[in-house]
Amino acid sequence: MPDISFVTTCKGRLDHLRQTLPRMAAQPNAECIVVDYDCPDGTADWVQTNYPAVKVVRVARAPIFHKPAAHNLGAAIASAPWLCLIDADILVSELFSAFIARTMESGCYLRPSPIDFGAYGSFVCARKDFEAVEGFDEAFEGCGYSDDDLYVRLGMAGVRAASFPGEHFAAIPHDHESRTRYYEIRDRPLNHRINFFYANIKHDLMRQAGGGNIPLASRRAIYGEVRRVVLAQAVNGNAGAKLEVSLPVSSSVPRRYEWEVHRKWVFSLAKILPPAPASGDAT
Repeated sequence: MPDISFVTTCKGRLDHLRQTLPRMAAQPNAECIVVDYDCPDGTADWVQTNYPAVKVVRVARAPIFHKPAAHNLGAAIASAPWLCLIDADILVSELFSAFIARTMESGCYLRPSPIDFGAYGSFVCARKDFEAVEGFDEAFEGCGYSDDDLYVRLGMAGVRAASFPGEHFAAIPHDHESRTRYYEIRDRPLNHRINFFYANIKHDLMRQAGGGNIPLASRRAIYGEVRRVVLAQAVNGNAGAKLEVSLPVSSSVPRRYEWEVHRKWVFSLAKILPPAPASGDAT
């Protein structure tokens, strides 16, 4: 059995994968899994022709890229006790798996340090910890914050953050347009606002419920409402948004008469204003 499973996804990134997969496939005591998420470049065929030992997951009829679902599909067929969830544009060093084998320990997940922006969503964790928090949240759409959300939930579950030298991961430079080409919302800042707002609301609701995960159907309903209010405000030229969430009806004292307590949380998304210049600063 391999020590670590590399799980990467591809949607219009075959040019990157041609450079990165050879390094992943050459790692000792490792397996590689590539998820071809309806890639227009024919990624699955290229992988099977050139790297027959690499496991391939094919997703058809999916014009919109859904990265959380893609990673979860790949992780689901991993056989190693440790996972390296890694983007298709990340070059790993020749010594990575040998180094990480000496660093991995139960109860932690590892990220590169210092971290390159392009490697922000790539990390290593125990497969059992990934499965315990139900992997990536598939309610997220588009780009941004699905990785932060997973790190927060791992922390809630008692899995601590650790690191490995950032020199083991190097991101291939590319523009933002290629990051959003297959998303429904291609405006990165706008998509980030939606996902940031949703993640904060969800985490508060999880804490209120004792830290457990919220059912996916409920998460998707929350995400859909967040998306609706943020987009409605954006159409009017507003960067902020406001959302009310009803909590379960409950009471801290026994109910004896015909009264019950209804509770709502109000969440506001507000743009941070730059600080005013201090006295004597140049303007």
